[in-house]
Formats: sequence, C-alpha cells, structure tokens
Amino acid sequence: MSDAESPITFRAATLEEDDVISRILCNAFLPLWNHNWFHCVSEALRPVTIGRVNGEAPQMSKLQTSRVKFYRSLIRLTRLIGGSVMVAEVSSSGTANPVDKDFGAIILWLPPFNRLSDIDIITMWRSGMLGLIFPWHYGLKGFYRIMMVFEANVHSMFSKTLPDLPPKGFKEQECAFVQMIASNPDYAGKGYASKLLEYQMDQHFAQHSDKPVILDTTTHQGIRAYERLGFKLLAETPVTTDTDEKGIRLRNPVNEESRRRSKDTCVQRVMAKLP
Repeated sequence: MSDAESPITFRAATLEEDDVISRILCNAFLPLWNHNWFHCVSEALRPVTIGRVNGEAPQMSKLQTSRVKFYRSLIRLTRLIGGSVMVAEVSSSGTANPVDKDFGAIILWLPPFNRLSDIDIITMWRSGMLGLIFPWHYGLKGFYRIMMVFEANVHSMFSKTLPDLPPKGFKEQECAFVQMIASNPDYAGKGYASKLLEYQMDQHFAQHSDKPVILDTTTHQGIRAYERLGFKLLAETPVTTDTDEKGIRLRNPVNEESRRRSKDTCVQRVMAKLP
C-alpha cells in the first residue's frame, strides 16, 4: 500500500493505548541484544499477540509478561517526567476495513531539561520500573544491567562528547532525548519510524532552535538510519555481556566464533543532531 493510500497521522498516544503500544515495542526489540541481556534470558522470547485497544488483552507467558512490563513502565516513566509518547497512526494492514487504525511507529521523547533525577525513587516506583527488580521479573541483575551499566554508559559517553560540540558545547539535560523509537514489525520497511522522528524533530527545533537532539543505538542499521536524518556518531562503548550476539545467555561449551560475534555486536553508541 502506498503512502498516498495510507496517510500517516502523527499524534500523542492515549493512556488506553499503552498496553497495545507496549506489546508492539516488545516485538520490535526481540532481536536486539541489549533488550534480551537486560532480561537475563537463556532463550529467545516468542512474539506476543498485540490485541486491540480497549479489547481483551491476549494471554502471555511469564517471560512475555515481564518483558511487556518493562516497556509499559518506561512509557509511564516518560510521561511522569514530562516526556511524550507519540505514534505514527496508519491504516491497519490486518483488516479489510480501511477505517481500522494501527501504529506504524512509536517514539518516547524527552524534551530539554526533562530528565529523571538520580535519587527520584518515588517516580521510579510510580512508573513500575522499580518493580522490575523482583526476581520474577528482571531481577536485581537485570535492573543493575539497565541502570548501572547501560544507562551509565550512555551518560558517560554524552558527558565526554557533548561539551565539545559547536558552537559552545552542550550539557545532556539541555538536549532533547529520544528515549526509545521503534517501527511496528508489521510495517517493516515503510519508513514510519524515520518519518515520526523527523516530525518530532521539526516540532522540537521550532521551539528550541539552539538545542540538539540526542539518542543512543545498539545496531549498525540504527546508525545508518539516523545518519540519513542528519545525526552524527559521537562515541561507542563495547559491553561484555557473556551472551551471544542476540543477548541470549551463552551455554558451555562456548566456541570462539560465538564470542567474536558477540564482541562485534554488543556495542553501545550515542549520536547527536545539531540545530
């Protein structure tokens, strides 16, 4: 279906849509090493059934429930600290009724100066993110990987590179931040995520003409997509995961080829688009 036949609407998501959006995010990130590594899983998860907004929620396994909880908590956290959850709404490809709508892409966006404080435990609890620490979800190890390794690496890379950007350098909190962005796997290759990000950046630069947009990515595909939108690679940090290249826990005996692929793949990167 062409874009002319399937117009795109960019809008803020409603609270009633959070469950469906969380499930789409779950499926979108199933192949990514960091999302599996956070979860400390020893085998890949199967895609979840999406369901419909305000419909009956499809059943999930325990691991799927925990994974979806991560994304739903991140959505709540984004809103609680003043960010926005935006969607690219398109005509559904799964029904014969052109009136039916679906989400082609999703972005969690933090405007300048809207960030979580390091000591804001109450907001972490209200969002549900702190609940991931329980052993039946991500556990202490998974929570540590998210906050003390992954997020710490992101902040460290930004703190070392943003002050050197022209014209006078920037601080991380004064930039807009792409907390998360994903294409719905049902619409892969349509370019909806890029179009949604372009739209959001246009809104940002119209209001903050002197503030960069920053993000992090863990894939070469992501780098190429963001470079096409004008982002520049600032830094990268390899992560020792003891997993394969998909973030799945390695089982003995481990061959050197598996370790090499993991080393080449499990890398964090940060990028920026200047005004």
